Amino acid sequence: MDHKLRVLVRLDVDPSSPVLEVTGCLTADSWSSLAPLIRKTAALVRGHRITVDLTAAQHIELVAVSSLQDSAHGRELDLRIECPDPLPECPALVPAGGVANR
Repeated sequence: MDHKLRVLVRLDVDPSSPVLEVTGCLTADSWSSLAPLIRKTAALVRGHRITVDLTAAQHIELVAVSSLQDSAHGRELDLRIECPDPLPECPALVPAGGVANR
């Protein structure tokens, strides 16, 4: 399956709470594409919280979420990550009409 990552950066007139809305697939390979967008957004809104909204993502790998959290440590960055629970699995791995085994 082709794991595409789509990101919409939402800044309001008051840029104190930017949101990066992520759809598609956040995987161990694609998370590093998101990191520069987070840094660029942080440069625009110095010191404010940035929310990465993964609630509409089609597929999320736990290792990718952990990597994003780790990338924010040690930086002057207030990063909040919103994830669905449980994390959605790759549709290619879920049997048609069923639920993946856990």
